[in-house]
Amino acid sequence: MKTLIAYYSRGGVTAKAAKKLQELTGGDLFEITGEKNYGGYFTALRIARKEFSENELPKVINNVGDFASYDRILLGFPIWYSKCPQLVMTFISQYNFNGKEVFPFCTSGTSGPDTAVELLAKACEGATVHPGLRLNKFREDAVREWLGRK
Repeated sequence: MKTLIAYYSRGGVTAKAAKKLQELTGGDLFEITGEKNYGGYFTALRIARKEFSENELPKVINNVGDFASYDRILLGFPIWYSKCPQLVMTFISQYNFNGKEVFPFCTSGTSGPDTAVELLAKACEGATVHPGLRLNKFREDAVREWLGRK
């Protein structure tokens, strides 16, 4: 099974979780990069609120070379207003997720992934979207269970 670990990280916390997932799974790492700079935490929240209210899909400036070759996608993001950033939704809209297994993971100070995963499941048409995992603190046993690899 070929694994892609695609993630967006504004402040580096999600990037650290993605790199630990790469060490554990041997998957390919891909950072979702947008043309917009979200700045500091409060600036990012202000921009995110506007994107959510206007259903804006900001531009992603890089792409996965051979997305079709991946069976399993570990999709990471920070939680903003109980959702994943709109940049992640843009990323999803650019690829065919039909038949893929999607494992969402998030980082957040307060919120869990449930609302974000519901939205992702609708956007990843034809994919099997598994329950999300909050990875502020990386526990290998929890990750293995999440991935079904005890």
